[in-house]
Amino acid sequence: MERQTMLADADLTAKLRESISPALPYGASLIALDILVAVTRASNAKTPLSVKQLLATLPYSVTGVRYNLSQLVADGWLIKSRRADDRRLVRLLPTDRVAEAFAEVRRECESQLRVPPD
Repeated sequence: MERQTMLADADLTAKLRESISPALPYGASLIALDILVAVTRASNAKTPLSVKQLLATLPYSVTGVRYNLSQLVADGWLIKSRRADDRRLVRLLPTDRVAEAFAEVRRECESQLRVPPD
């Protein structure tokens, strides 16, 4: 790969990472981001994740996921909802705050992609 292209790609990646930080909880924490992405995608597919499913899906420690999940629920990013037919099962659902944050990230990323490389 040409050195100039690699530098431009690295710069774009850095700009995209910076774009994510202001819109999402805890800056660009990948654990929190991956939790929000997994929960939102599953919810939109009409198959909300349980905590157990989320833990099995993500490549992070159980402790790290549980800590970030607790913070996301406490800060109003996610809702824990019990199923009506089995109250033991808890499903995770995104709040409107997640949709707004993802829309902001999309807008920022699109604007970064429109800027020609230096």
